[in-house]
Amino acid sequence: MDVLSRRFFSYAFACLALIITATVGNNLSAKEGDPQDAAPVKIEPVKIASVTHISESVTLAELSNGLTIIVQENHVAPVATVRCFVKNTGSVYEGKNLGAGISHVLEHVVAGGTTTKRPEKEISKIIDSFGGASNAFTSNEMTVFYIDCPKKNAPSAIELVADMMQHVAFEPKEFERELKVVRRELADDEIDRSHAIWDLSAQTIYQEHPVRHPVIGYLDVLNKTTNQTIIDFYHSRYVPNNQLFVVVGDVKTNDVLDLVLKNFAGTRRADETYVPLAEEPEQVSPREAYREMDGATCDFVFAWPTVKLSQKDMYALDVAAYILGEGESSRLVRNLRYDKQLALAISTTSETPSYVRGFFAVTGVCHPEKYQDVVAEIQSEIKRLQTELVAPTELAKAKTQKASELIFGRQTVEQAALSLGRNFLTTGDPLFDEKYAENVQKVTAEEVRDVALRYLAPSKQNRIAIFPPGKSPKLASQSSQSGESDIKFVTLPNKVRVLVKRQSNLPLVNIQIATLGGATADTEATAGRASLFASMLDQGTPDRGARQIAEYFDSIGGQFSTTGGRFSVLASATVLKKDFDEASKLFADCVLHPTFPQAEFDKMRDLALGAVARRADEPMEEASEFFYTHLPAGSPYRVLQGGTEKSLKSLTVKDLQDYHRRFFVPQNMIVTIFGDIDPDAAIKQATALFGGMHADPQFTPPQLPKTNPIPQDIIERKEIGKATGLVMLGYSTPSIYEAKDYAAMTLLDTITSGYSYPSGWLHNELRGEGLVYFVHALQVTGPTPGYFAVISQTQPEKVDEVVSRIRKNIEKAKRGDISEEEFRLAVQTVTALHAQENVTIESQARQAALDELYGLGYEYDRSFDKRIESIKREDVAAAAKKYLTRSVLTTLAPKVEK
Repeated sequence: MDVLSRRFFSYAFACLALIITATVGNNLSAKEGDPQDAAPVKIEPVKIASVTHISESVTLAELSNGLTIIVQENHVAPVATVRCFVKNTGSVYEGKNLGAGISHVLEHVVAGGTTTKRPEKEISKIIDSFGGASNAFTSNEMTVFYIDCPKKNAPSAIELVADMMQHVAFEPKEFERELKVVRRELADDEIDRSHAIWDLSAQTIYQEHPVRHPVIGYLDVLNKTTNQTIIDFYHSRYVPNNQLFVVVGDVKTNDVLDLVLKNFAGTRRADETYVPLAEEPEQVSPREAYREMDGATCDFVFAWPTVKLSQKDMYALDVAAYILGEGESSRLVRNLRYDKQLALAISTTSETPSYVRGFFAVTGVCHPEKYQDVVAEIQSEIKRLQTELVAPTELAKAKTQKASELIFGRQTVEQAALSLGRNFLTTGDPLFDEKYAENVQKVTAEEVRDVALRYLAPSKQNRIAIFPPGKSPKLASQSSQSGESDIKFVTLPNKVRVLVKRQSNLPLVNIQIATLGGATADTEATAGRASLFASMLDQGTPDRGARQIAEYFDSIGGQFSTTGGRFSVLASATVLKKDFDEASKLFADCVLHPTFPQAEFDKMRDLALGAVARRADEPMEEASEFFYTHLPAGSPYRVLQGGTEKSLKSLTVKDLQDYHRRFFVPQNMIVTIFGDIDPDAAIKQATALFGGMHADPQFTPPQLPKTNPIPQDIIERKEIGKATGLVMLGYSTPSIYEAKDYAAMTLLDTITSGYSYPSGWLHNELRGEGLVYFVHALQVTGPTPGYFAVISQTQPEKVDEVVSRIRKNIEKAKRGDISEEEFRLAVQTVTALHAQENVTIESQARQAALDELYGLGYEYDRSFDKRIESIKREDVAAAAKKYLTRSVLTTLAPKVEK
């Protein structure tokens, strides 16, 4: 594995994100023929642009100003409801005002407030006169206003709602009154358990997405928000093309369309609203959040991230929710509430919004002393759902319940209007409920078990609870043995080296195995063998196939990964503490007894060939490949880690078996176990798993060259079809064993182009002058000396100038033209960012394993800061002068027409 790998690629992505694409707009300056000199443009009146009859009773229409209208005729009773849905006005869409609760404030101010047509009291009197009910609500994604009334008053209701949506006057006294009401709500929410548990849940389940913030916002943020900001928000969002007008009841469709058109005819289309939302990162480990509030009981939520509304798994998850905890005869309700009387209330829900992945939740209330028993029973029922197929009768019951829920949920005109509006805004189909019901009926028992396995994994569980004062349990990270230990090193009788370390801040355990070999054990003819070998380690054992292995680690929420690097092959598994015993046995079986099934080999080789083909599609990949293949003959870096089409096609299962037989022997193996473990117990586990291996008396470790010279300057050019220019320039650099020189070159790397983040001479000069899209220096090195390389992407016609500029900066380094400030900042940057590199138990274990494997010692990384800080400014110049002499230059660009 190259020393450069992780740091370079994180840097590359950061730099690529900075690429600016220039666009040239039209010249809009005044010239001859200005609009004031032209004939006035005729403004077309607002009209009905389209009408679509969705069903016998439902019609979808759109006005030319963008207002969407849905009408459903329902003549069962002489009533009607009028609703207007305002899109992009919920809490997640508040953009720069996130956390202020502006959408919710507007709900209060707009609903029934004074408009430019009539005062608040007159509006209230009109609604009261026909016995109507008027209200509004705000959610994460929309605000909805409505008036329910007798059918004869539907025209008045349409006019009143339309007036609110366009002509709010923002009368100061009303504004201040409603702000006081909202502030009171915010204060009340602080002592309301139902609000507190869901706010705490949202902030635990979601770490980045704005849905983690409450709809009502935060008092501190609201207090800093001006009235004008709220008014501006109204004018930007309360526009026809951002609204959906729904009328349901004993009405005639054409009359409704005419009335809505009449009431919106004076408002033109406005700018479209687009608010980008942050992507929520994948959850990879369990989370807990506890709070104490006055009261005698415990409120709890157990939740797992799932899918968005558009994804097929939603249907099986919804059925699973019904089976577990919806209805009096559901499993959790029957078991915990009635049979064992552990919970005072319990239910399940599967929430699937359209704007973010949803969650599957078990919610309930219990006495504090019964909380742990409730936890155990819920976990038991989840496990049962993951391992047993639901009986046909129970599955049919859940489907029937779901179908009935949809029907019962549309009995009234109010319910029907809400269903039509929400369906349209989230799916584009007002009658989505009908398709939803059809898909629910297709769910199989196997699909229910599958989604339970994939989504309800322990590693993705969020456990949230509110307890009475003094009754909350300790967090898992506090309840396990505290602190961390030093690395404990033992060598088993068969020469397997074992490193163990207790790190108990989370109930996770990582086990790894590292072996010398990798791409340096291959030739150009067998390039890609080590990488392909690594990818096959979890594809079959004598007892389990590839799918069974994957399903097992998925079922426990574990992670299994393999890496075929340049100098080593590694395998790693991270699991919850409770699963470690069983998971470590399967992990050991995978790395010690892989079967390399031919069918899986063919699949993995095809994927590797696909990766080779894709190199030509990625400029940086293509530049790197061209550089490596033109290194001096005999250089260990010349062998491409991913292989070539020719070398991969020549590989066979026997090649992988031979690789395993040669390199996976006790003398060549480091085993690490880091995490929430007892070190002595971990050593016993490692002994049980790997102590029975027989040492190979014939084994000799891979012999790595101690030098890697560039005998003479090499310059290679390649014509490509892409409209871009690529440069890669490499000089000799020391191996990791030449500690002082390696540290000096690390600082030079930082001075010239930054360490993990773009900065330094090359970045500031070449990016600053717009010569390149990307430029970075890096050390491609390891146990054998490698290359100090500079890679850049630029415009084809600027390739030569970029090369010249890079070489100029290389000469500057060799002269020692490094200021004291530049040098000091480089030392600070390297030590600060290095401290942030190995922060997980997996990365810490990998660093220790590789350092031990390469003969540096498992604690070598502890001296990193000391080695960097011991370097002087003149050491950097001396190293530059020593290594930056002959070079390999490769460039790629389209053919330049002369």
